[in-house]
Amino acid sequence: MAKIILLVDDSLMIHRIVGLLLKEGGFKVLHADDGRKGYELAKTERPDLIIMDVEMPNMNGFEATKLIKSEPSVAGIPLIILTSLGSEDDMRRAEEAGANGFLNKPISRDDLVAKIHFLLSGAGAGPGA
Repeated sequence: MAKIILLVDDSLMIHRIVGLLLKEGGFKVLHADDGRKGYELAKTERPDLIIMDVEMPNMNGFEATKLIKSEPSVAGIPLIILTSLGSEDDMRRAEEAGANGFLNKPISRDDLVAKIHFLLSGAGAGPGA
């Protein structure tokens, strides 16, 4: 059975590009366009992994990540922050929020797939992996 990945980003272009890469990799993809919807979908659908943008309307990715990681029913889902922000401060904030990984846009297919497989294998279960 295909692993389910929740892609949370307000950019339609990211949903198209990253969604296609994920589907080509054999994953089923769920989509949310803001952090609040991502949090709600995480609770109802229980994906195998979440990819979260930072800058979004209604609730940013750091806030949504904190909510997800504080909710016992979904806290164990690996979560990757995917953002065009790439400062040391942003990486620190992602780790503090509970993210298990951090990737910068534009994303390379190989980096994305490698990070997903690493986290789904259980090897990167801790924050900041």
